[in-house]
Amino acid sequence: MQEIPEEALDQIRAHILEGKKLKAIKLYREATDASLQESKTQVEALIEELEKSHPRQMADNRSIGCAGIVLLAVVGAGGLVAKGGIGF
Repeated sequence: MQEIPEEALDQIRAHILEGKKLKAIKLYREATDASLQESKTQVEALIEELEKSHPRQMADNRSIGCAGIVLLAVVGAGGLVAKGGIGF
């Protein structure tokens, strides 16, 4: 990892804990002048460290992704059909 000011590193960690990976990568790039790929790699390494040291916070900030959204939509639509909201 490149040398990075402690203040910037604290901000990067805060973004990661808030689930803002892209902001963390951008800040890493600004603080180190690293390439996009290097910044992404280093932020992902920080994410792994934080998953070990702050597992509950990291789990709370995980996104559910597209599959999760689709599943919620299907379950929600199923609830409408079960309640007679949609008639055939």
